[in-house]
Amino acid sequence: MAHLSELFRTAFRHHPTGVALITARVGGEPVGITASSVASLAVDPLAVSFSLTKREGSAGAIYDAESYLIHFLGEDHADVAYQFSRSGGRRFTPDQPWETVETGEPMLTDALTVMRAVPEDRISVGQSTLIAARVTDILRAPEDDTGCAAAADRQEPAPLMFRAHKFYRFPVDQPPL
Repeated sequence: MAHLSELFRTAFRHHPTGVALITARVGGEPVGITASSVASLAVDPLAVSFSLTKREGSAGAIYDAESYLIHFLGEDHADVAYQFSRSGGRRFTPDQPWETVETGEPMLTDALTVMRAVPEDRISVGQSTLIAARVTDILRAPEDDTGCAAAADRQEPAPLMFRAHKFYRFPVDQPPL
């Protein structure tokens, strides 16, 4: 089983994903985590999913949150993503452009996309939890200057990607296949 587990981890380590930041206000304090597991779940109702690998610290606070903001990050956010991905990282500092939205969550004002969501369901799988969340608002969306509002179609800044424990700029200068 250990061999299968290592093959599984290697497969996902080499699978690139987009990078998101999930923030909330819990107990009056801002909390946030970096997530590479955010995915579209449904369009009716609008819903996303993401996973948490533990229930303590910032991930535990996100698990307990009544609502959160999901930020799609761009290439300029690699340091913010790194800081929020590790225990003891610099979070919600003055050099990171934060503001508090009227519902109380902290918002990274220059994220490519920001959506507000509320938890709909939580499914435990081993030590991890899959969160299904209903999207209640889009606070920031990419400008539709290319005829397509997808974050990957933006030229500047490019979406932030994660692969093999490193952050990368999405190669927007490559033609679609």
